[in-house]
Amino acid sequence: MKKKNKQPLILLTNDDGVDAKGIRALLEVVKEFGRVVMVAPAVGRSGMSHAITFNTPLRIRRIYQDAGVEIYRCNGTPVDCVKMAQRHLLKNEKIDLLVSGINQGANTSTSTHYSGTVAAAMEGCINGLKAVAFSVVNYSSPADCNAALEVAKTLIPQLLAKKLPEYVCLNVNVPAVPMSDIKGYKITRQANNYWIEDMHERKDPMGRPYFWMEGDMYKADKGRDTDQWAVTHNYVSVTPIKSDLTAHETIEELKQWKLKK
Repeated sequence: MKKKNKQPLILLTNDDGVDAKGIRALLEVVKEFGRVVMVAPAVGRSGMSHAITFNTPLRIRRIYQDAGVEIYRCNGTPVDCVKMAQRHLLKNEKIDLLVSGINQGANTSTSTHYSGTVAAAMEGCINGLKAVAFSVVNYSSPADCNAALEVAKTLIPQLLAKKLPEYVCLNVNVPAVPMSDIKGYKITRQANNYWIEDMHERKDPMGRPYFWMEGDMYKADKGRDTDQWAVTHNYVSVTPIKSDLTAHETIEELKQWKLKK
């Protein structure tokens, strides 16, 4: 008698919180492809990047369990959630894929560096997991995730079946349009744009000053091969990213500097 193939084990996380619409919708897609363990922040932790918690206790609690699905809330950051899953909950199991998202809002260009959603995928990648982050370029609340869900249905089985280079994961951004208006997929690079920001000083009811940061992304990079260009023109952007931040092309130039002890 043939043994049944073991279901893939998929770790699901995000930065918008365990109750966010995006992750709950993505769970319904992901569970079609394997056993799912969701470990997500108890509250929204957007913009946390690769922050970790090491000076306050981390806590985790299971809030749901059914056939093939477990859901945990953690009081830490998105990266804490991945660490908790790898080093505690699933430390004796092989995680086949880490899926992060669906994030509400673009994680293109410079925003990639600030994103907790992308950092969670990168944390898995650093520790040997295949990983992908999904974001929808929609800032309304709640965001329409339908097109992003269709994209996830296309990419997840390919990720499970194929290999990625070591220390490389995928950053996927989906335009805020119906799937019927999406023109296709573009394999892209991260755009070299930056934010122009202001700190607006305001007063609280007690007359004390506080600050609110606002800004717009300056699109300096006009390349048609970037994540920013793709989503602006209704393409799904698929960007391979890696943990190595070294500017390799600058190493030889720096070796020519006169640096003496």
